[in-house]
Amino acid sequence: MQTRFSKTLIFVLALLPLTVSRDGQTSKAEGVVMKEAAKDGARDFDVWMGAWRVHNRRLRERLKGSTTWDEFESTSVARPLLGGAANQDEYRTDFAGGFIGMSFRFFDRATKQWAIYWADSRKGVLDPPVVGSFAGDTGIFEATDIFEGRPIRVRFTWSRVTTGTPRWEQAFSMDGGETWETNWVMDMARDQTSESKDFQVIELRRYAIKEGERDHFARYFESYFPEAFQQLGAIAYGQFLERKNGSWFTWLRGFENIDARATVNAAFYYGPLWKEHASAMNDRMLDSDNVLLLRPLSPERGIALLPAVDPVADERGAQGVVVAQIFAVKANSVEAFAQQAEPTFARYRAAGARDAGVLVTLDVPNNFPKLPFRTDGPYLVWLGILKDNQTLEKRFAPVAERSLQSLSATGLLRGTPELVLLDPTRRSRLRWLPEWHE
Repeated sequence: MQTRFSKTLIFVLALLPLTVSRDGQTSKAEGVVMKEAAKDGARDFDVWMGAWRVHNRRLRERLKGSTTWDEFESTSVARPLLGGAANQDEYRTDFAGGFIGMSFRFFDRATKQWAIYWADSRKGVLDPPVVGSFAGDTGIFEATDIFEGRPIRVRFTWSRVTTGTPRWEQAFSMDGGETWETNWVMDMARDQTSESKDFQVIELRRYAIKEGERDHFARYFESYFPEAFQQLGAIAYGQFLERKNGSWFTWLRGFENIDARATVNAAFYYGPLWKEHASAMNDRMLDSDNVLLLRPLSPERGIALLPAVDPVADERGAQGVVVAQIFAVKANSVEAFAQQAEPTFARYRAAGARDAGVLVTLDVPNNFPKLPFRTDGPYLVWLGILKDNQTLEKRFAPVAERSLQSLSATGLLRGTPELVLLDPTRRSRLRWLPEWHE
């Protein structure tokens, strides 16, 4: 067997089975399953899903009495597989010439232990599993291995697992576990940076809220969640109250790519913030499955990331009216319809609308299946922002009404386009900015 240089990294990074429904809500039946899973250990690693920055301290020489440590940085990003029955992570570091590692984790319900497999870019070989479990909030994982030709025991210890800065340690023993030498320590913290503003995966989420609870739902939502998504590497572009559907709350969420959708959703919906506020949100929702998974029609047609509302300078909160026009397009006709619709979108701009994005269905498998999205596409969604109701009623609405006939005449639609009027909530990023001119 090989040394523990690479296998060590297994435990830093592999993460969580998932069972979320209706945008992270847990049904009563699923709740029972999750409670049972928590009892048998199947959810021990839920907290590790997501993006992490890792500070490493590694003993330069092992089992030789060394006291010299090398310190270096690494990153880890993990996501679920097989609908939550397994998970996978990717580890990257520049240490020792740099390499990429991947680990795969499976929970054995019969033995109530974790089996974790590792491979990296240096060898391209899947190693045998290392096995272990948690007792309380401490995880101990041990295995027999060979180090520099000598048989050893290897021990991995997880601690501080209920904090935001968990620690992992590796130790070797040459006497069957009587004495141990710690040779690797990793201190982890959530990666709260999002360097890219180019979010290529977008969800248009339309929730049905219980009668009389929409305003309360909106206040809860924007008090707690937009910054949480941003810290995880996603973005809440904006949240809105629909005018024609008096109990509907709609919002737009962006991810850098499809893998990030699984990573961020898992980190959020199994994290402490959602755990604390899930009941308040779930109790007010009737349905959250009306979701379109979208991408920009082209790179320049993505949603502009507007600055956050300044709670001091913008005392009135977000202003303006956001319009979403949703077109059900015939199969294999999205590009053709988009070209024929461009003159209409130009007329919208002339009527006072600022383009906010043109999005089309992203046709990929659901990599976070407990948050469903619609599969009855394809759709094209045009987004625009208007200054006020006067612009909407006197300029934009007449143009939109006249355009229906020409859009339908393309022969590329499956039905009448839906025009959704959206009032931004107080802290919505997507809004009319004061410095804009019609």
